Amino acid sequence: MSTARPAPVSTEATLLARIGTGPGSAQDWQQLAMLRARDGRHAAAAEAFARAVERGASLPPIALPYAQALAEAGRPGEAVAVAAAAHAKRPKDFTLANLYGVMLKRAGRLRDALPVLMTAQRLEPRRASAWHNIGNTQMLLAAFPEAAAAYAAALRLEPRNAELHRLHGRALRAAGDLAAALPSLERAAALDPRHVEAVTELAGLHLAMGVPDRALATLARARTALPASTALDVAEARLLLSLGRMEEARALLDRVITAEPGHALANIMLARVVGEGDREAANVALRRALAAHPRDAAVLGELIESLGRSRYGDEAAHLEESYRLACRLQDTDPDGAQQHVRALRAVFQRMLDIDRLRRTGSLAQLAPRWIAEGRITALHTELGQVESMEDRLRILGWHAEWGRRYAAGLAPVERLAMPGLQTGRRIRIGFMSSDLRNHPVAYFALPLLLGYDRERFEVFCYSFFERERDPQQAAIEASVDAFRWWPQRPEAEIAEGIGRDGLDILFELGGTTAMNKVGVMAYRPARIGASWLGYPHSAGLEAIDRILVDPYIKPSDPRLLLEQAFEMPETWVTVSERGFNPVPIEAALPEERRGYLTFGSMNNPYKVTAQCLDAWAAVLRAVPGSRFLFVRPEGSAPGFVANARAGFAARDVDPDRLEFVAIRGRHMPHYNSIDISLDSLPHVGGTTTCECLWMGVPVVSLVGPGFPERLSYSNLSNAGLGDLAVFSLADYVAKAAELAADRPRRRLLRHGLRAMIRDKPLGQEDRFLRAFYGEVERVVRA
Repeated sequence: MSTARPAPVSTEATLLARIGTGPGSAQDWQQLAMLRARDGRHAAAAEAFARAVERGASLPPIALPYAQALAEAGRPGEAVAVAAAAHAKRPKDFTLANLYGVMLKRAGRLRDALPVLMTAQRLEPRRASAWHNIGNTQMLLAAFPEAAAAYAAALRLEPRNAELHRLHGRALRAAGDLAAALPSLERAAALDPRHVEAVTELAGLHLAMGVPDRALATLARARTALPASTALDVAEARLLLSLGRMEEARALLDRVITAEPGHALANIMLARVVGEGDREAANVALRRALAAHPRDAAVLGELIESLGRSRYGDEAAHLEESYRLACRLQDTDPDGAQQHVRALRAVFQRMLDIDRLRRTGSLAQLAPRWIAEGRITALHTELGQVESMEDRLRILGWHAEWGRRYAAGLAPVERLAMPGLQTGRRIRIGFMSSDLRNHPVAYFALPLLLGYDRERFEVFCYSFFERERDPQQAAIEASVDAFRWWPQRPEAEIAEGIGRDGLDILFELGGTTAMNKVGVMAYRPARIGASWLGYPHSAGLEAIDRILVDPYIKPSDPRLLLEQAFEMPETWVTVSERGFNPVPIEAALPEERRGYLTFGSMNNPYKVTAQCLDAWAAVLRAVPGSRFLFVRPEGSAPGFVANARAGFAARDVDPDRLEFVAIRGRHMPHYNSIDISLDSLPHVGGTTTCECLWMGVPVVSLVGPGFPERLSYSNLSNAGLGDLAVFSLADYVAKAAELAADRPRRRLLRHGLRAMIRDKPLGQEDRFLRAFYGEVERVVRA
């Protein structure tokens, strides 16, 4: 009896030849698709699967590879459609239900994915994979306890699955339960000593729990199973970086990159090591990784963020490239976009792409995940994303939650024992900021750093600036009693150093902005912690006892501050030639020189919300013939210009009424081109409002209930222009139109504001100096 031989597997050439003689059969197209999918040619595979279906192939049997090919080809919406159609045909099929849920997750439709995955779990209750996918989706939704519960359910079915133990530990850590996360991660590493992610997350947890020696020992043990692992090299470099051992971290990374130039994680870490000190080198490393891994979401996310922070060369070109990459990531890999949503939101905000910003998700969905990951810096550009009191309280709550998580388990550092103030010793004051240099923070702080009474006070400064010293920093160094310059040191080490200075009070001036280390405050390096200038919001740390406010900035609702007020009697800043150079003010009004009235803004675009554009457009409609001028480094980026024009056009304003000047750092003379500055809202200007007033440009501002919404209210009121700070959108538009019609007042302000400021609290440094140090003495002696 003869035995039938299996049909030979066709090669691609054979299949193409057969298809070339006619339309081809469904089987031929299906085989071709499978061959292409196997070779990683996802787009070509997806097209072949589509031809197979057109020629009668049954969708359910090929739905899995077909949907995967579409997803890998960057077509997530089509992948969802294929999975949905297959699931509809076989609703009781576990594999198809699970596939549909996973494709929804990959397309960023997280809340749609959950019920589908729960259906899959009910279809096959003994399969762990559905619980696994449910946990992954809950993690992206920042529902960390729910994610941990899903992974625990999967572990009951597969108790020896190291990856599930790792994910369970990660979810517990994100939920804030470090003690419960530890045994899960230890179990993952024990079950699979070669599981690099489990080992590195265990080491990271040891570091977070304040035992860096155990973290290093964990990595050292893993070397036994993985003696030549570049992943462990990168993990160790990450750990060394967090411990401030920069040269050792750099050496490890250089070794990995020499052996494998395109190594993704090594180049990402190298970019972080060089960071703010050499952004160009950071971009070189990230581009090298992207060339080797063109679709790696982690590399893309890091490069998007780094390009957005690049100030060398053509800043607008860097930003435009960042924007292009962000759009690509959002369109082709929604799952990856969710992992790096902070970087995407930052560039979409800067480019005024409000539609894409909305597509990233709501702040209520995103912020809990950032807080669980310790990324408090992500909230800095989100302070204006508020519409209700509930929104404002929620943002404050996220800051407080971060503060609790960050400070958990941290012990206060030992502080130098100082004699009591009653002995007559001088009061010791610290100012901590990486912006004690040529930066607006320094401009406002200079009166306090250069003019204090040295018989009554000692002043200590702390900077973590990562670039070269500039003349402003040198001047501050020469003036104060001590200037500690500690770039790239770990926060615990910085706190110990500050503790040895025996401060009575320490003001942090940087918040979560670049190179600043607000977390140092959690160690209580001074008897009293305070905040001022750099971050117009409560930082969230209980160790920050006070925040500097004045009667105008102080929130109208006491629930909107976590700290006690360090309340100045009049103003929270002063303006003078010490910080604002006497840039010439041109004789005629801009309206007279240019032939039309010009509104304008130099505020950072992250403060320009949809409601801000609504207000600006309403003003332009109310003042026919007027124009609007953006003076920003983004002004020559094609994406920014296109989005700004589209935004005004959608609000019934001719986009030809917009003008753009692209500049950074040398922008002050361009105030001569603006008749009236329209403040951003609800997050208003701070430094820019002071610059406007210094250059004789009146500012119309909307006052809101929260700290970030009241800065201009203070500046205007303390300059004698309190009527320009209004309390409703209708009054905002009306006040701008009224001022546009009042040319005599604008002429008076254009050439009289500097003198006017000198006679008001905003322009009187000595008055501010006395009030500040008087309040310091009252607070530290209380």
